[in-house]
Amino acid sequence: MDEKRVTTMNKPNNAMKKSIVLLFLFWHIAMFGQETVTTTVKYGVENKELQDVFRFQNIFVEKFEFGSPQIMGKYYRVFIKEFKNGKLTSSKVLFDGTETDLFKINLPTFSFKIFTQTSKNNLRVQLMHRNYGSAKQDFELTESSAEYVPKDFFGANIAVENPLNEEFPLLAIITPTKHEDGSASYCEVVQSEIKAEELGKHFNIPHLST
Repeated sequence: MDEKRVTTMNKPNNAMKKSIVLLFLFWHIAMFGQETVTTTVKYGVENKELQDVFRFQNIFVEKFEFGSPQIMGKYYRVFIKEFKNGKLTSSKVLFDGTETDLFKINLPTFSFKIFTQTSKNNLRVQLMHRNYGSAKQDFELTESSAEYVPKDFFGANIAVENPLNEEFPLLAIITPTKHEDGSASYCEVVQSEIKAEELGKHFNIPHLST
């Protein structure tokens, strides 16, 4: 809800772009030291008819799985942070796993799904585990909902190693980077290897939520 590679990027233009990034954070992170967790992602659902319905309704599903012996017995949180003009303006907890032992991670592998839906000027986000789920959270969009697409930070990788002693981004709901020649790219921002909290400044994004 990530940054271990370095990529040279062309100088961005000043086109307006907006995005939302989910940050995944384990509780008691100071206990982990330099340990890492293997993170993988799967897209959509296996049922094709249901996937067609989701696509029609602009619903996207991404399943994130985390693997490490170090996560057993720990709690986690998922945040949504919003940036405007490169500055953090709000931070909301999408899910707080520290509220009860029901949410404690009891196995070396752990997963949840992130559901996102765009409609008119609204973005809805929800986390769902097989045994529980977060409340739905809604965010106002300032551009056409058709412009927004969820993108993760995996690039061409199937799995990535993320540090357990700090939070790391999983997902961005973004509009494309628009260039002067009329072309547009969704991947340029999330595959730039720029830290999530610095994307707004680097790409001149006036409104960025992470």
